[in-house]
Amino acid sequence: MAGTFPVSVKESGGRNYVIEVRANWNVAQVKDAIVRQSGLQPNQFKLIFAGMALKDNMTLQGIGVQNTSTLHCIRGNYASVNVAVSSKPLADVNLGAAEPERDSRRRTQFYVYCKNPCDAVAPGKLRVRCAKCKDTSFVLSQDPGGWSDVLTPRKLQGNCHASNCDGTTAEFYFKCSNHHTLNEDSSVALHMIRTNNVNVQCIACYEIRDIVVVFDCDVGHSICVGCFVEYAETALNSRGFENHDEYGYTIKCPADCDDSEVKEAHHFHMMGPKNYNRYQRFATEEFLRLSGGIFCPQPKCSNGMIPEPGERRVECNACKHVFCADCKNPYHSGNCSSAPAADQQTNQASGSSRFDSIDGRQARWVDANKQCINNTTKNCPRCKSAIEKNGGCNHVTCLICKFEFCWPCLLEWNRNCQDDHWFED
Repeated sequence: MAGTFPVSVKESGGRNYVIEVRANWNVAQVKDAIVRQSGLQPNQFKLIFAGMALKDNMTLQGIGVQNTSTLHCIRGNYASVNVAVSSKPLADVNLGAAEPERDSRRRTQFYVYCKNPCDAVAPGKLRVRCAKCKDTSFVLSQDPGGWSDVLTPRKLQGNCHASNCDGTTAEFYFKCSNHHTLNEDSSVALHMIRTNNVNVQCIACYEIRDIVVVFDCDVGHSICVGCFVEYAETALNSRGFENHDEYGYTIKCPADCDDSEVKEAHHFHMMGPKNYNRYQRFATEEFLRLSGGIFCPQPKCSNGMIPEPGERRVECNACKHVFCADCKNPYHSGNCSSAPAADQQTNQASGSSRFDSIDGRQARWVDANKQCINNTTKNCPRCKSAIEKNGGCNHVTCLICKFEFCWPCLLEWNRNCQDDHWFED
């Protein structure tokens, strides 16, 4: 059928099949298609997609169902579930009243490094599955409230609806938003890259940019992507990266804050393929050096090796050059009489940079308390009751009218909100 695409359906009893759907269908229409295929009645099953039990009036487009997506059909007796509509008569609604000003752009919160096919930093979407069986028919008992909930293994709980699985622990993973993905596809989360919802200035250039890199120091220093790339390249050229026991070859916040190292090396892909390859080579060299290794001094070789303890005569296993382990000159007997040859590990400074002078005294942080442009108190979009929120998940339910909405968007909670800013941190 024109305008349709296939979606896989996995029943809890083990049966799998494919149905043709349209992007503008709601869940009730999808259930009708499943009824025609399976013979089940609409109240005999519920549908689950990406950690969420679907409601009848949700649209496939709104919840992010695409070609190759999988819906989990969980058998049981379930009443149809719909979001309650406003009880206010239409005649009493002032259609000419000005709506609150809203940003119509989708606000990407999650960024990933997509290795294949993008080979680039890209917008990401957050998904959840059972930590025990890796099945995606998993429903969370609570939404994640911050990066610690997502990055800390086995922190949040829920229920797995896969056959013969009693798993109760959630496992989060990320997918690239730039293309269709299979269930088993995943990308590396770049948790330091954020959308600048706080409107803070870059610590280096003092400009306010849409996308920033936020370091894990207590203050949370923010730097724009362009300045981060320059900072990392400057540190790379001057061999300013240091080897950390836990995080490997990395750099700290430009203000040299404690415990501010870049923990995920994939962030350095922002420097581009050429510099990232240099980063990997330098990291290998540094690891070898700290392990007692040396590099062949022969031009265009630089092969790394670890000689036997106390052994001065070293033969390169790549180019077969024989040299002295102490002075790096061609091997000789007796004491080293000449100065050591130029070591491959010598710093390679390449010009000055404004990052050479940044320290804790010069670093300017405009908003140390990270006061967000979104107020901590807002009115419910439906009943206008005042609601206070201090941190945590952006999926908010009004205690008065039970309306579920997105805190930043002030719209009914939808799949785009879950993909783009499930939580603010």
